Amino acid sequence: MTKLLFICILIPGLLQAQSFHPAPGDPNSNAIKKDSSCFIAWATGGTVTRGFLNISDTTIIASGSNRASFGNVNLAIGPATGSVTDVLSLGDSGIATLSFDQFILDGPGYDFAIFENGFMDNYIEMAHVEVSSDGIHFFRFPSTTEVPLDAQSSNASFTDCRMINNLAGKYRLGYATPFDLAELPNDSDLNKYAVKFVRVIDAIGAVSGDHVTTDQFGMIVNDPYPTPFESGGFDLEAIGIINGTLGITDLDLLNISVFPNPTTDQIQITLAGEAHLKLYSPDGRLLFTMDHLNSTSISLSELASGSYQLQVTQNGKQQHVSILKN
Repeated sequence: MTKLLFICILIPGLLQAQSFHPAPGDPNSNAIKKDSSCFIAWATGGTVTRGFLNISDTTIIASGSNRASFGNVNLAIGPATGSVTDVLSLGDSGIATLSFDQFILDGPGYDFAIFENGFMDNYIEMAHVEVSSDGIHFFRFPSTTEVPLDAQSSNASFTDCRMINNLAGKYRLGYATPFDLAELPNDSDLNKYAVKFVRVIDAIGAVSGDHVTTDQFGMIVNDPYPTPFESGGFDLEAIGIINGTLGITDLDLLNISVFPNPTTDQIQITLAGEAHLKLYSPDGRLLFTMDHLNSTSISLSELASGSYQLQVTQNGKQQHVSILKN
């Protein structure tokens, strides 16, 4: 009994839960390397609202501002580079909302992944993740943290990545944290087959005070705090799509013919047998549904120019086709 007590005193971390995926290199990790062939597209646009250097003391200044200022939103657009400086720093509770030319959809396994610039395993800066189909209604992934709260994490702290789930920033530079849309609850304001926006919100990390952030169970997120410098907070490197619409040429799954595409008026949809069609606007709104038999014409003449998504369901199979309206 004395020996067991001695071990527990020396290694208190062994008593902490370690419920989730481990760091890159472990066969049980779900980290995705930046040059993985699973990525089919990357963010193409975005906006940012910078957070404070120290949200508890907004008089603190770095580089002439009391908010994070390192990098810009363009550095978070396009493929992950693996560069520690190719990032957008958010600051305390800063928000970046990235958009995509195609829809992210709820497919097999993980649907998209987020890169941060942690310089080694278990050096973690966390962020909450939300998605939207219309840019108005955002839905947060149910996150979990098991990080102890007995000591405030600092800029020199290390956190076991096995203690967090569904928070961005879990893995080191060059490796992404993946997310599965199937983990979000069904809601009429979220079309999981037409997600157009991913929002990343810095988790402040304070374990006490007025500015704590919590996981899905109300557990406080313990993250490095304070980080009162221009590159403080979560550092967004890139967001890659894993499951998404692949464009107008990838129509072989259900042998669909859509012509003409692009179009200025009508499209003709040809698909043998019965099917159910849904048409979504460029911002993810459901425009109409209809049943299809062999050949169907749809008029787009009243619609504005843009990229529309046609969802086709037949015999349990589902396919999305991008329709370009000029």
